[in-house]
Amino acid sequence: MTSVKPLILITGANQGLGFAAAKQLVSTGKYRLLIGARSQEKADGAVKELGGSDDLTPVVVDLDSDKSIEAAAAFVQERFGSLDILINNAGINRSSNPDATLRETYRAVFETNVFGPAILVENFLPLLRASQYPDRRIVNVTSGLGLIGMAYSPTSEYSAKVWELPVYRGSKAATNIITAVDAVRLREEGILVVLAAPGYCRTAFGGYTGVKDPEEGAQPIVRAAVEGSPDELFGKIVDDENIYEEFGW
Repeated sequence: MTSVKPLILITGANQGLGFAAAKQLVSTGKYRLLIGARSQEKADGAVKELGGSDDLTPVVVDLDSDKSIEAAAAFVQERFGSLDILINNAGINRSSNPDATLRETYRAVFETNVFGPAILVENFLPLLRASQYPDRRIVNVTSGLGLIGMAYSPTSEYSAKVWELPVYRGSKAATNIITAVDAVRLREEGILVVLAAPGYCRTAFGGYTGVKDPEEGAQPIVRAAVEGSPDELFGKIVDDENIYEEFGW
């Protein structure tokens, strides 16, 4: 009897780190992937670029829209009945409106980076709970910029003295504490909630000015999703720079 491959949903999987993570996961042949994107066109395009295999399913999910999130959960419920792993990857660092006020900028970034993933988890939690997979996980993509210790650091090249970025830093600090609370509340149910920090990557997100290729940055995301034991990863940030050990929360 052939076992069913674990089912993984990746948000923002049509480009950048999400696409790179999807590419690495699909290359193993071990997983079924739900390729999340804001539009059907983008999701379909990513599936085609990834090879268009039967293990790939496009899913429209816009983190700024509760209706879109609810519709995505309903689609997965109807099509698959459960979900094994959720990767909250989609994110922005500024408003798409160049004339946005400070309040509008904070609202836009927190809508996508904080409120959206929180609503996504609540809508997909019943599907994770319905899963019989023994290693269910929620992976939230964060950044070292969300660490208070890094912001205060007198030596880090990514300190607040060098890069202020209060809006983006604030959104990732919020991601970190929400992850901590979810990790504690879901641990007894056997669902690991863990952070992954890809580092500063050359993607559209950062204007292609990073120090890593997306493929390298996606590696911690993939490891957080499918490698290691839940006990070892609980309360940790999966990354390649050991940022937590150096700067603390």
